[in-house]
Amino acid sequence: MILTMEEFRAYQPEKPTFALFGHPIAHTMSPELHALLFAASGKDCTYFAVDVPPEDLAEAMQIASEKCGGLNLTIPHKKAVFDYLDAVDEAARDLGSVNTVHFRDGKAIGYNTDILGFSGSLEFDGIDPKGKIAVVCGYGGVSRVMAYHLANVGAKVLITGRNLAKAKALRNELRGYLPEADIDIMPATQLPRATEIVVNGTPLGMYPHEDGTPLDKLPVGTTYVFDAVYNPPLTTIMRLAPGNAKTRNGLLMLVLQAAYAQTIWFGTQFEQASLTRILRLLAGDMAKKRLKTIYGKSNIVLCGFMGSGKTTIGRKLARALQCEFIDMDDYLEEREGKKISDIFAEVGEEGFRDIETRCAHEIADKTDCVIALGGGAVLRAENVEQYKKNGLLIHLNTPFYRIVQNLSRDTSRPLLQGDKEKQTRLLYNRRKRIYVSCADRSVSGTRISEIIDSIFNAI
Repeated sequence: MILTMEEFRAYQPEKPTFALFGHPIAHTMSPELHALLFAASGKDCTYFAVDVPPEDLAEAMQIASEKCGGLNLTIPHKKAVFDYLDAVDEAARDLGSVNTVHFRDGKAIGYNTDILGFSGSLEFDGIDPKGKIAVVCGYGGVSRVMAYHLANVGAKVLITGRNLAKAKALRNELRGYLPEADIDIMPATQLPRATEIVVNGTPLGMYPHEDGTPLDKLPVGTTYVFDAVYNPPLTTIMRLAPGNAKTRNGLLMLVLQAAYAQTIWFGTQFEQASLTRILRLLAGDMAKKRLKTIYGKSNIVLCGFMGSGKTTIGRKLARALQCEFIDMDDYLEEREGKKISDIFAEVGEEGFRDIETRCAHEIADKTDCVIALGGGAVLRAENVEQYKKNGLLIHLNTPFYRIVQNLSRDTSRPLLQGDKEKQTRLLYNRRKRIYVSCADRSVSGTRISEIIDSIFNAI
């Protein structure tokens, strides 16, 4: 919910109320995120965003002190709000940026939880920056937060960007706050090969300009890439990371900074499992929005060889997306009132494929679904065309050894009779190119959570 100033003036709270101030503020995820956090901690609270023009900030802060327990702030108010605070914490003072306010005992206290969101993301990923060369791309507010934290915990920080004069100004400012820290500037073309950590605080690569990147290539020693951008979920700079490097977009930072805000307001301590669940729900919500906005689709359709995990992955994916799940093998069996093995025995493979095609036409107009296809459903171009009307077709490129394991005790597959592993290999080799050629995206992984994340990243 987003209120105008007029609506905020008229608002009468019926329960503990918290708000986000910004301008403009149309695309914020904060109300949804804080609602999930309130639910996770059992709090019955209201949270909304208020579009506060800069000239109305003083009035908005006065109203908030009377109606709200706390605030979050975003552009353009993170610096301007200092004039209306009674105290700020050390990090917020050094960074010159407040994103969280707690109204307590008649006073307004300012905090910066962005830095906690960033540090928490590194901790979540098992990254210890101490003693490592860390490159910070940019010199704006987010880059300042990143550079401050990395320098404060003992990293050797190099600030880079297109305007080295601005990078130098940030370096000098941070040296004033952290005189013992190792901070310098460096042109992007001269970054040390031994660099291990690369973080991006710029908007380069953000939707809709997704080809943008602050660096054209990464140092060969890079082992971790963090990008504050989270739309798209897999940014260009993350794609540049070496194959063995960890990558992380900014969605976890967003979740953690909001969670830390609620810790300030209530003392709430969130379990990692709760935060991971919320992160997955937000990632799913973003995937659905991107599916419709960028591709004009509303379904995710999973294809792949039998035993590749389409049903298992599909069910969990649908749960993450909070949408309907359709298993086409189950749909077909229910429609015909027979098991697939019995249909094969009665009408043969060609007859079964005819039924499969009729089912494709019946399902094609469904929306907001995850659909798991049978292994041979994409053998006919007509079926592929139907499923792609409303769906993004994703191939589960499951390793062959895992497929063999999954099929080892399955006796219901009509096309795998006799020497099962030999028959599986022959059929797999014939079909793999078909899956790859007809799919919009191909993903792989060994864990279910990893595969679901790969699907979100592929959208």
